Amino acid sequence: MCIIKNLANNFFQPLRNHFKLPIKINSFFRCKELNDAIGGSKYSDHMVNDDVAAIDIDDTYSKEYGIYNRHIFDHIAHNMEYYKLIYEYEDKLTPGGLQSPKWIHISYSTDPIKNKQKTTLYTNGNGYKPFKLDII
Repeated sequence: MCIIKNLANNFFQPLRNHFKLPIKINSFFRCKELNDAIGGSKYSDHMVNDDVAAIDIDDTYSKEYGIYNRHIFDHIAHNMEYYKLIYEYEDKLTPGGLQSPKWIHISYSTDPIKNKQKTTLYTNGNGYKPFKLDII
C-alpha cells in the first residue's frame, strides 16, 4: 500500500493542488481478477507491480472550469516527473480547438530514478507509440 500512497501523495495531490480543482480518477488499483475481467494488460501497472502504481484520470469534473484533459496532460508532461504518461484515445476538441485525450494514464514509481524516465506514449487502440512532447 505504500506504493499507492506514494502515487497519491507525491503525484496526484500536487496535480490537484496545481489546478485547484477536483480531478476524477477512473481507475486506480486493480486486482488480477478485475484486470483480467476488463481485458487489461497482464503487465498493467494498475495491479501495482514491484514499485509502480497507476491511475487513469479525466476531466469530468474540471472541464466545468475550463480545464480539459489536454491541459492536464500538458501540465504533467512539462512540469511533473512520472514513469509513464499515456495520451489515451482522441476526444472532441477543446473549446480552444486543441486535440485532447479521452483520459490520461499515469504510472508513478517509488523509485525517483524511474520517474525521471518520463516515458510518454499515445494510443488510439492500435498499440502504443512514442508521444513527441515537442508537438504540444
